[in-house]
Amino acid sequence: MKKSLLTLLFLYSIASFSFAQYAEIGFSGGTSLYSGDLSPDEFGVYFEELNLAYGLFGRFNISKPFSLRIGITQGKLTGDDSNVPERQTIRGLNFRTIVTDIALTGEINLFRLGNENSLQVAPYLTGGIAVYYYNPQTEIDGDFIDLQPIGTEGQGLPGYEEPYRLAQAAVPMGLGLKFIFKNRVTLGFEFVGRKLFTDFLDDVSGQEINYLDILEGNGELAARLSNPLITNPDDADVVYQRGGKFNDWYYFGMVTLSFNLGDMGSFGNKGYGCPTNF
Repeated sequence: MKKSLLTLLFLYSIASFSFAQYAEIGFSGGTSLYSGDLSPDEFGVYFEELNLAYGLFGRFNISKPFSLRIGITQGKLTGDDSNVPERQTIRGLNFRTIVTDIALTGEINLFRLGNENSLQVAPYLTGGIAVYYYNPQTEIDGDFIDLQPIGTEGQGLPGYEEPYRLAQAAVPMGLGLKFIFKNRVTLGFEFVGRKLFTDFLDDVSGQEINYLDILEGNGELAARLSNPLITNPDDADVVYQRGGKFNDWYYFGMVTLSFNLGDMGSFGNKGYGCPTNF
């Protein structure tokens, strides 16, 4: 009896808490960019390869300081040694991929300035978990070819890693600034990076590989894409590393626009409302 009563009280408290909050639906648009082995340097944020990104999200305002958000974002990522002239003569690699990212993140509003009845400004920090899908391709002879099945770094061969997964987890982290108009419409600006657990976003890692292993095990195309500058293995260094030791990152710099859907406990009753405790 005591256990049942505690369970009911717990469920009631959760329900009462959620009914006091409000939800938003929003859209985002901006840029995506990549940082990795095909960046101008080994690690950092570089703006030579800006591409378009867009998304859709829902935000659940739990309290004044904290919001929970779930969203899907898609963007293009690219990298090309031709943007770094000295690297074009020693490696000559390029890649592109469309990344589709589903993230569950929390937003911590650091403080609020302004009036709830007019305009509030709130800087925030954000972080959480994400899953993403990508499929790196490279351009060769005017065509784009999927890289993961080819095994350009000996994937699948004895002594080498297994083929990398195209769906993986990431850790989003970043910051933003919200402009909240009468608790009804929110305009935001944010920059959020993804910490990855792979170095193969661009199909290039820092492991040591042997050109002859790839040629014999994965074929001529895999060897050519592994090191386009080797035309005669007898006259070249066939053991090499294509990239560095750091994992890759990708980033979204977005403008967001969201709309208050009303009290989460009374959709359709209060309409376009705004709660008194937010």
